[in-house]
Amino acid sequence: MYRDKHNCPPLLLDDALTQDSRVYAEELAQKEQLEHSSGDYGENLCMTSGDPLKCVRMWYDEIKDYNFDEGKFSLETGHFTQLIWMSSKWLGIGKAKSKSGAMYVVGRYSPAGNVEGQFIENVPKLKK
Repeated sequence: MYRDKHNCPPLLLDDALTQDSRVYAEELAQKEQLEHSSGDYGENLCMTSGDPLKCVRMWYDEIKDYNFDEGKFSLETGHFTQLIWMSSKWLGIGKAKSKSGAMYVVGRYSPAGNVEGQFIENVPKLKK
């Protein structure tokens, strides 16, 4: 739904990425901390006490800080740009609840987004 606002095609669910995302979400929930993994995919992480879909809204809400004319990476907008990244085709999503009740959400994207020098063509403005 968010990608469509930017004329980006929908992501296709990938079974392997989804399984890996679930496993990693379980690891994060056991440790009760967020830390990125290493891999050749893009990755968005979130910890929430509510609905896991809230994470996707939070990632997208970073749009308010993104400068479409500059088209550069920043830590404040990296979740948004990966979510919208035009060249990413596949998605894996996983979640796990920690002992304290926090929900850990892992989104993995392939091919990875947030590639330096490719923001202008991969993070389009809102369609009119």
